[in-house]
Amino acid sequence: MIRTEMVRVVVTQGYCFLRNALIDRLEQEPGIKVCAVASGIEETQELIERYRPHVLVINISLKCSAGISSLRKLKRNHSGLAIVALSCDSEFENLYAGQALRAGADGYISSVDSLENLVQAVQTTREGDRYVSRRTELHHRTSAEEEKVLVGLSRREAEVYCLSGRGYVPKRIAEKMAISVKTVESYLERIRAKMNLATRAELQYSATSFMLSAARRGMGEVDDLVVRELLAAAG
Repeated sequence: MIRTEMVRVVVTQGYCFLRNALIDRLEQEPGIKVCAVASGIEETQELIERYRPHVLVINISLKCSAGISSLRKLKRNHSGLAIVALSCDSEFENLYAGQALRAGADGYISSVDSLENLVQAVQTTREGDRYVSRRTELHHRTSAEEEKVLVGLSRREAEVYCLSGRGYVPKRIAEKMAISVKTVESYLERIRAKMNLATRAELQYSATSFMLSAARRGMGEVDDLVVRELLAAAG
């Protein structure tokens, strides 16, 4: 079916250094109208209600704007809205590509994709189809393999796993999570059993390796916010 209506787009970019280039490219495309640009999630909600866009382009990098949980909430609250997620930092691609798509994004482009990919993503998702560039699909596959480690863990177990990987001993984990040391020890044993690891030492090695992998993706200072985003796949 041929559409004659302009594709209305709202962009949530925060402080992304690509912001102006992305918006300029969209505005140059016949048939696409950038209605508004939001700097954060609260403003995004307001602009969606005001302009009723067909497509939302949202930066989900922690450094810039929103996270996976925000994307999931937007999709839940606006089911008819097509969402194209993007990251302006290539170091985060392995983390974000897979999680964004599982959280409900209809399309995903990365910082290494061209501006033409963005236009194609907007047009494709507006038609109700999914858009994933070839480069992004490769990142998505890598991310899925890495995140298998969290499958089967509860959210609290995954949090203990990540904190352990950051080098926290059970007492320190208990303090951060406001639970008892005994409860932490119980979580660690359940995690070890679920992951089919023979010893606590193997569990520690697994957790440390996982968090080091996160650090290599640009998260050297893995604070609590980053941990929460890492756990988005755990549900």
